[in-house]
Amino acid sequence: MVFFYVILAAILAVFLVNFVKRQSEPAKSARYQREFHQLHKRTLDVDASEIVADALQEKLNNALDVAYMEKVNNEYRLKHPRVSQEKVNQAWRELKRYLIMAAVFGKVEMFNSAIDELWHIMLSHKREYDSFCQAFIDTPILHHPHFQPVFKPEERTLFDFYYVQLFTVDSISIRTWGKFFKHGKGQSFLHDFETMELEQLKAKYMRKPTSNQAEMTFEHFASQFKINRPLAEMNGRKIYNESDYAAPAYFMYVSTNDFDHDYKDIFGDNDTASTHSGHSWDHGSSHDSHSDSSSSCSSCSSCSS
Repeated sequence: MVFFYVILAAILAVFLVNFVKRQSEPAKSARYQREFHQLHKRTLDVDASEIVADALQEKLNNALDVAYMEKVNNEYRLKHPRVSQEKVNQAWRELKRYLIMAAVFGKVEMFNSAIDELWHIMLSHKREYDSFCQAFIDTPILHHPHFQPVFKPEERTLFDFYYVQLFTVDSISIRTWGKFFKHGKGQSFLHDFETMELEQLKAKYMRKPTSNQAEMTFEHFASQFKINRPLAEMNGRKIYNESDYAAPAYFMYVSTNDFDHDYKDIFGDNDTASTHSGHSWDHGSSHDSHSDSSSSCSSCSSCSS
């Protein structure tokens, strides 16, 4: 008889917990929606460099419908109730940066599980996601999940090479992705962009097909190497400290080991910010060429190219 009452009490306890949880979810959702709308404007600026065409950023913001974004945001916060809207907005910024890179370049790996989870929730709403891609770059940004973590140092170095040119590198960036150029300095990529003709670079590195705005951004990106490399002779550290723009610092960093210690907070080894900095998630089919118009999650345990 005692055993019967113990079982009954356990059943009632489970029922009560589930009941309270069901009752609290509408209240949580209402709060999350309210906070989302209060802070939504903060997600519109991805803090991009002048390389990223304004028109591409505008297309991204217009394509990411507020109602769709709110739905994804709410689902993410219900899964992670201890994460504030300010923190989720930081994840939105990094996901939007990633989507810009995926729009411009042929293959870009994903190297953060939280950002990838936000992307997965976007993908789970297929109709809205397809409409988003169509409005953004007129073609799908695909995602093929991994089943085991995949160590991809070359792909991570290429990610870093794109990122430091296109966006500011601040504490959010480093906390999200870990320090940059841990697995190589990207000399081969730098050599290509300094020596190859534009059409050759497009054939090797640019996403195809993509939008006019993304192609314009790629052209800006390629042209910057003739502008930014001379800054290696200037004070890259000072430029970074004043603007969070790390490209001049990168050019100094890649030129000689003598400067490595000056940039250890941004580049190189001893990274404690990310335990998956060389593991990836992917957004498309796997090919050898960097011009493959797909992307993957390489850093998370649930995704693979």
